[in-house]
Amino acid sequence: MKMKKTFLTAAALIAMMMYVAGCGSGPKAAGPDELDATIREASDYLNDNIPAGSKIVILNVQSSSAALSDYIIDELIANAVNDRNFEVVDRQQLDLIRQEQNFQWAGEVDDNLALEVGKFFGAQMIVSGRVSAVGDRFRFTVRALEVQTARVQGQNNWNMAAGKTITALMKDGGSGPSVAGNQASGGRASAGAQASGGSAASGTTQTATPARPAGPKNGTYTFWPRPQATVTGVNVRVYLDRVVVRGGYFTIYFSSTPQGYREGYSGDGGSHYQIAAWGHPTMSPPGRGPHVTLQDLDTPRLTWKGVNSGVDPETRATFTVFQGVTARRFSLTNTYDAVQVFEEINLDKAEYEE
Repeated sequence: MKMKKTFLTAAALIAMMMYVAGCGSGPKAAGPDELDATIREASDYLNDNIPAGSKIVILNVQSSSAALSDYIIDELIANAVNDRNFEVVDRQQLDLIRQEQNFQWAGEVDDNLALEVGKFFGAQMIVSGRVSAVGDRFRFTVRALEVQTARVQGQNNWNMAAGKTITALMKDGGSGPSVAGNQASGGRASAGAQASGGSAASGTTQTATPARPAGPKNGTYTFWPRPQATVTGVNVRVYLDRVVVRGGYFTIYFSSTPQGYREGYSGDGGSHYQIAAWGHPTMSPPGRGPHVTLQDLDTPRLTWKGVNSGVDPETRATFTVFQGVTARRFSLTNTYDAVQVFEEINLDKAEYEE
């Protein structure tokens, strides 16, 4: 009996050793890609160093690969949107300025231009980055620039290995870390390479990414009948007459009558104060900030704040001005005092004139 027990114990030990050896030789679970992990750390850093609720523009990531820059920008935007700490300017809106100013996602952008872009979108912070080669590794830098003061709100660096993702992106979209020339030149990519997500000189044929919509074309959009505003679901004597799009500005005109015009600031019964609110200076009362908001109904996370307002000297129609609007179907909300709402404005249902 004693020998039998010893034999069973030895057999069990051998089986255990074979099992452990088998586990060691099998495939190991893949950990997070180092590029993705570094981008996540950068997002956490921004969350900790930018005031919650700020409107931010993730402007560019300078590198020698347009594909790599695109990848990092998309990940930073996705993280910021999902973390819900900031209001993020969408790349579709940013494309309008990028094309006008002729800067590339992978190129270097002057601080003065960055600040102008931030002011254009009413943002409080500009986020930019840079990827540079350090031997056979990469160094990723992220920087947050405060628009109002031009002060660097935060800057941090991370070193990362040349993992599978970053190696593939460098191969598809530009030179690898061993080529110092591109890095020294600022890594600007041609417009063709930027559109295809690759290098124009790579010798490969790639399909260009479809251009993002540039927003409503210039012209005047007139509504008949005029859409009417509501306060707590009740119609008020505020009507939307027309939308004029010119040079990146999106001006909306209002009237206190369903047709024709009436003095917005004259004795106008109950509608006097309501119509005047749409033409009230945007930054008043103190501390309230812009009080007119335009929201894209097809992409609700896209919103724009009014940047100017007043009264047309000829027609006496009040107006509010926005910048960089890409929406064609949108709502308007005025929170100056009682909340006034236009629930849906659809430019495709308006009469258009160039």
